[in-house]
Amino acid sequence: MTIGVGVEGPSDRVFWDKVLHKHFRRLRFDIRNMKDRDKLVRETPRLLETFRDAHYKAGFILVDRDAFPCVSSVLNEFDGLVQKEARKPLGQRFLFVCVAIRELEAWLLADGNAIVSVLPDVGYAAPSETGDLNAEKKLKDLWRKQHGGPSLNKIDFAKSIAPQFDPGEASLHSVSFRYFWTRITAKCRR
Repeated sequence: MTIGVGVEGPSDRVFWDKVLHKHFRRLRFDIRNMKDRDKLVRETPRLLETFRDAHYKAGFILVDRDAFPCVSSVLNEFDGLVQKEARKPLGQRFLFVCVAIRELEAWLLADGNAIVSVLPDVGYAAPSETGDLNAEKKLKDLWRKQHGGPSLNKIDFAKSIAPQFDPGEASLHSVSFRYFWTRITAKCRR
């Protein structure tokens, strides 16, 4: 059984390829890196068609909220067909659009233990809700505290944190991550 996943960029793909295959070993995931947010939104109708034609169990689109005021405004950026599919009742839905509040970095920061395992000198503890953080800035600040001058390489960071990442822990500190993880877990267990 295969589940299709569309993501914004290469670091997202690296991270999810490791995390999903680690936690759902008997399943296959076709993770598509669309290079940026705009292309992901624009190409989602094609991804939906591709995932259905390949008889996948489900499709997931992981998109950052970024500066949009709410999840509904993010969903409104998608094609009408995608919006209709994403609003179907859960039992009938094939495609799930999951919005990281504010960005994927907020989901990474939701597992404080994983952050500390990769950045042991920073003394980080996840707040009650990472969606309230400027997560990209926070992660870059933590990186600088650990390493000094070199800038954060998102792909290398994704590779290093993925094996340590605990979705159960992250679910406690991010409502938007919990929404995604609950939905994908339900599809994987059916």
